[in-house]
Amino acid sequence: MFLASLELLHFRKFTSQQLKFVQPVTVLVGPNASGKTSIVEAIFLLASGESFRATKVEEMIGLDQEISRVNGLVTDEQGEDKLEILLTRGLVQGKRTMGRIFSVNGVKKRRSDFIGRLPAVVFRPEDMRLVEGSPERRRQYMDTAIALVDRNYASSLHTYEQALKRRNKLLQLIKVGEMGRSALTFWNMQLVKHGQLLQQQRRAFFGSFQLVDFPVPLSIEYDVSLISETRLKEYEERSIAAGHTLIGPHKDDLIVKFSLPNQTNQVSIAAYGSRGQQRMAVLWLKVCEMEFLKSKTLLQPLLLLDDILSELDEHSRVQVLSLLVRGQTIITTADAKVVTEVLQQHQPIQLVELKL
Repeated sequence: MFLASLELLHFRKFTSQQLKFVQPVTVLVGPNASGKTSIVEAIFLLASGESFRATKVEEMIGLDQEISRVNGLVTDEQGEDKLEILLTRGLVQGKRTMGRIFSVNGVKKRRSDFIGRLPAVVFRPEDMRLVEGSPERRRQYMDTAIALVDRNYASSLHTYEQALKRRNKLLQLIKVGEMGRSALTFWNMQLVKHGQLLQQQRRAFFGSFQLVDFPVPLSIEYDVSLISETRLKEYEERSIAAGHTLIGPHKDDLIVKFSLPNQTNQVSIAAYGSRGQQRMAVLWLKVCEMEFLKSKTLLQPLLLLDDILSELDEHSRVQVLSLLVRGQTIITTADAKVVTEVLQQHQPIQLVELKL
């Protein structure tokens, strides 16, 4: 699988931008605000149907424009697919329309039928806080990877999140005496049905990590907040008092562990690891994500490294650059010295310079 070209129309700062990728490794070099991250965002949009930085679709559309287009040509041994996402503000020439419209080779597709044709893993400076940051960030890490290859997971995640909002609203009404507890029954059933599917797939996701070869021995503990009818009932009184649901997949977490010298048991790397060790743990999580996607799609995922090398020490940079032999990689940087480092690990490369 190879992303052969990318075309942007009124996407972010780009009025029109075309890129052709001719080497397995491409380095995008340019100053800050030259659009490097926007290109990575557009590629990941084609992979997942979602942006990793925009909270609203209109944030990706050029100023004073109604629509934006992102096109990508993906090739493999079976042929080629033209992927396109049309982004709108909800109105086009006065007519209401979807915010995102997906198509493959000119044929409209549902998002669930669109994603998975371009498996990709993005590694950004923000990911450096994955290990010691908030549980929400780590849940997003799980959900993004699994949803790329499992449409049932993506559907259940959406249904679970909507049911959770409704149940939490009911808990607040019950707390002030405006609703009876029997109103929870239906939403309890929804949470249990979809929550158990989410946790089952998360277990399988983490189980695949055991097969990943990595220079540093690490392990992962799935810190699961089990959901069941019994547990929801057990926590009902406390949930009413709190005004929100206290257990379930929305409370899940993961703990990366490693071994300290002269210690038998592994401990949390977030609590006991150095900054460098924590960053290696983040790299391990990204490698595990790549191998998981590969095992599910039988395709080597596209690796997107968005200005990540400047955040790493020399040892970690060497480890990241060793990943370049695995498949197509697109690297962004504002530092021309990075090009030299990349060339030391991989030749030839394609160099693309972006300007303000």
